[in-house]
Amino acid sequence: MPPNEIISVESAFNLLSDGLINQNKYKVGSFKDFIQNVYCLGFDNPEYFQAWHVGVIADDIEECMKTGMNYVCVLPRFHFKSTILGHAFSVWRLLTAPRDMSILYLSYSDGMAKYHIAEINKEVARNPILSELLISRNPKADYSARFHLNNKPVQIMHGGLFSFKRGMHVNGALIADDVLRDPENPLNMGQITKVEDHFMTESLFIPLKGVPVIVLGTPMMPGDLLSKLQEDSRFKSRVLPALDPVPGRRVLMPELYSEEWLLQQQEARPKSFASEFMLIPHFSTESYFGEEEILKCEDATLRSAPATKIFTDYEQGDQIFGGFDVGKKRHPSHLVLFRKRGEKIEQVHQSFLDGWSYSDQIEYLNEVAENFTLTSGFIDNTRGELEDRGLDTRWRAMHFTKKSKNTMAQIFEQFVHSGNLKFIKDERQKQQILSVSNDLKAPDTPLGHGDAFFSIAMALQAIHDTAYKFVDLGSATDWFKAISPDETPEGRSAKLNDQELSKVPSAEPLAMAPVNKIEQMTAAPNPQCQEPVCSPSFWVAERGLCLYCGIRK
Repeated sequence: MPPNEIISVESAFNLLSDGLINQNKYKVGSFKDFIQNVYCLGFDNPEYFQAWHVGVIADDIEECMKTGMNYVCVLPRFHFKSTILGHAFSVWRLLTAPRDMSILYLSYSDGMAKYHIAEINKEVARNPILSELLISRNPKADYSARFHLNNKPVQIMHGGLFSFKRGMHVNGALIADDVLRDPENPLNMGQITKVEDHFMTESLFIPLKGVPVIVLGTPMMPGDLLSKLQEDSRFKSRVLPALDPVPGRRVLMPELYSEEWLLQQQEARPKSFASEFMLIPHFSTESYFGEEEILKCEDATLRSAPATKIFTDYEQGDQIFGGFDVGKKRHPSHLVLFRKRGEKIEQVHQSFLDGWSYSDQIEYLNEVAENFTLTSGFIDNTRGELEDRGLDTRWRAMHFTKKSKNTMAQIFEQFVHSGNLKFIKDERQKQQILSVSNDLKAPDTPLGHGDAFFSIAMALQAIHDTAYKFVDLGSATDWFKAISPDETPEGRSAKLNDQELSKVPSAEPLAMAPVNKIEQMTAAPNPQCQEPVCSPSFWVAERGLCLYCGIRK
């Protein structure tokens, strides 16, 4: 059968029933054929099974079955992930079994797993083909999926992650469906870690060698089990958010959800939408920036200009600044560009470079520098990945240290509170900003490693270095030594007369120019600051932060 050919119910039945057994294996076609032509018949809207992402997932499964890889798939809520990868795969696996077979359907709780078993029974019973092939051994039991298939016993067992009996093994498949989600209580970080440890040390060894493991779900927090499995060489992974799942495709499943409806949901409940539809977990209140701070900087009217075309939205005096955080291994690199027009700093481009080679990144950055007439930009060259590769000299290397990161973060913070900074509205970018904690650390996930935070911080550093001249007078001790090296600061300070005092530089030259809202604040500086030059112009009251010394309340 051609891979995309749609056949009738009668034809599908004939395909399955004409010579069903060949060396004790059922001929049911590929997984894609089975989903789109057979399993769909038990549903009111079988046409939904023709959706683009259903075919993508089915092709992934076929590849995994051939290569012996396991599979982890991260999909939004209400996009058929359990129906396809849990229910349909389990039944297809039974029908392709050469002998008696057992499959384990695992969820966080046994109650959740029972629910899925009950749904499988309903879907089989409503299907005109499957109801003839799979004869229930317990027709009155909702939570038992035990069948006779050509007089051979096959079954789908259910179990909770922590309750399934240790030492038992299955020869068909292990389906791990939403093992991160407790329907009654949200899991904390400790419980998430416990889930990961148990799954990696116990559950993964339930299937016999060579038996496929399929893990599906929606992420709970950065660095959870789903994230870790995406980096595991034993698993093929697929992550498909509801919006912009791949380049050139805006909506994952337009058959069910329009872009307008999705954006309405995003506006109404941004936190849950980010996690459940965009597959980006919401971060804790320990983030360096609060979500409200970043939301105030977002401008829904801004659009990311294409990097491959010449940027023309210029006025006289405009300057373009960039920041590029280099990813490692499977983590993306992230590029941002900002236009400085007067005091306004507007983002004109952002892009995540997932899986790009370093040579391709160099070519891309050089093209960007030309197309946008880049004034200046920084790249993170801490590990030296982009050295000696012909990078345009307008991109300057920056080595991340604790001091340089703190300086960038403080400049970033000052721009956020200035009221002059505007971001493109992008969920992944926002969440990567929010993923960075107060100590400037971020969780390690395939979606990023705080990349947007640091790429933006580097771009703002470039703006600061070019557009604002920060006069460094050194410490008070150094200044006094310059006057009289033989005297102590305390002694010299006591002897200063009025004429000498008039020569002491004031703190004002240290303020950023031109004056912005931060400088107009009248709150007192941090009382813990011991620097004589510190002044109210450096104090961010709402965050309890001194921008000069970096001390927080």
